[in-house]
Amino acid sequence: MAYPATKSTLDSKTRTGLSTQVVIMVNGEPVGAVQSFQVTQSRGNKRISEVGTDGFVEIVPSAQTTITISITRIVYDGLSVTQAFGRSFVHLQSQRIPFDIVVIDKFFGDSEEEKMVTVYKNCWFNNIGKTYSSSDYIIQENASVDVETVYTTRNGEPVGNTSGSGQREIPGADIDQSGAEFAADSGERRGAMDFPGIINAAY
Repeated sequence: MAYPATKSTLDSKTRTGLSTQVVIMVNGEPVGAVQSFQVTQSRGNKRISEVGTDGFVEIVPSAQTTITISITRIVYDGLSVTQAFGRSFVHLQSQRIPFDIVVIDKFFGDSEEEKMVTVYKNCWFNNIGKTYSSSDYIIQENASVDVETVYTTRNGEPVGNTSGSGQREIPGADIDQSGAEFAADSGERRGAMDFPGIINAAY
């Protein structure tokens, strides 16, 4: 049964994404004791105006996409936040080599065809903080990570390219039919704006 106006499914199944279905891994090892993992993606857009027009004629991207991850973790198993992420150092100044963070979402199932795998590529810590508090004996660390690029696949394919998106199977479509969005989403390209033919792409 679906709600008439929104088509949201109303039945006995769980359809809400849950953090309990997610595993955060580095170098094939789960991180553990993570309290929050917040991903922010941002890109600057330029509003194009013109003399004689009361408004904007177009909005176009003006910079690359910036990806940042904010992490909160309890100090657990005697590991600092950097050590838990597979690094051999404790202090920010010591990082010399980037690393990848892999997030596996098992919401649809645990098989390779069902798992959604997101890779945050070439990560660098840019901020690390630790709190000691008399009101709460538990030591908590906060870290911020800069990410070079990100891509998501399901069974090795772009997520939007697999028979509709989600349980409602809303059809995913690369609007300009070039394959640029699928290529960027699955990591074949760093972004979709450098794909040829953008002047002819229409919505």
